[in-house]
Amino acid sequence: MLQVQNVGKIYEVPVRESGLKGAISSFIKREKKEVSAVSDLSFEIQNGEIVGFIGPNGAGKSTTLKMLSGILHPTKGEVNVLGYKPHQRQHDYLKKIALIRGSKPLFAPADLTALDALHMQRIIYDINYKEFTGYLHKIVDWLQIEPYYNKPLRTLSLGERMRCGLACSLVYNPEVLFLDEPTIGLDSDAQQRIRHFLKEYNRETNATILLTSHYMEDVTQLCKRVMVIDKGRLRFDGDMNHMVDQLTPFKLIVFTLEKSSVLPADLSELVIEAQDGKYTIRVLNQHVPSVTARLLSDYSILDLTVEHPPFDQTIQQLYKTEVV
Repeated sequence: MLQVQNVGKIYEVPVRESGLKGAISSFIKREKKEVSAVSDLSFEIQNGEIVGFIGPNGAGKSTTLKMLSGILHPTKGEVNVLGYKPHQRQHDYLKKIALIRGSKPLFAPADLTALDALHMQRIIYDINYKEFTGYLHKIVDWLQIEPYYNKPLRTLSLGERMRCGLACSLVYNPEVLFLDEPTIGLDSDAQQRIRHFLKEYNRETNATILLTSHYMEDVTQLCKRVMVIDKGRLRFDGDMNHMVDQLTPFKLIVFTLEKSSVLPADLSELVIEAQDGKYTIRVLNQHVPSVTARLLSDYSILDLTVEHPPFDQTIQQLYKTEVV
């Protein structure tokens, strides 16, 4: 479905000294230096997968998505999506993919209504009217955008524009979605709605989705597999739980005691948070069964859960550690 082999992207950027001397020197002869945005990147994604593609700002995520969607030409290496070379921007290829950016979800003129924008997509992508109408009803129902049909796009909120942007990008039924921060700036309710929609779209169409996001909830709720990129290089590619187990040799036991109960000194030393009888303790993985059994047998426990540490903490640890 999607193959990336030894791909790199290098930009040439101008450099000059500060001050008047630097400005004059740059005017006469402009100096440039090469900056590597992506280095020797290789991975494969199978049909129907939802893969999280994460990393810090400047890691190369957006550059990679632009190469996969055909906006940028790789400096080296090979990219193959659905049997096409994206940088050739063949019409048939562009009808099978969608690049959706949360920072700019809509590319239609702002004075168009949402329904006008959807019909504009039908014309651009040369979609049969009958097929368009049938699929439009499903998309509209999933995203619940019918109330915005007759509103100009410029009057919509960010969350409403994001949903309309998704509808416009998906109304031609693409097989591959490249999602660049699809929930950025949205409130928690709007974020959850977008996540639910993406799950449904993947389940109904078996579309392949590559998702980049700084919101770890997007990744943990949608993706079983994650790829982590840092400084243009792939640092990890595999099962999310495997990465967590590799990087965090402990779990969090969260429990609530009856008010009369008091923790002994050895367990008190493990507490990282306590409030109103609710405790969170950090325990090495191999000790979790024995500590859990002790708590349940020796104390009046009202509630108890065993949790992984927050995923964003795991990612931060990854940038400091090599993972196999």
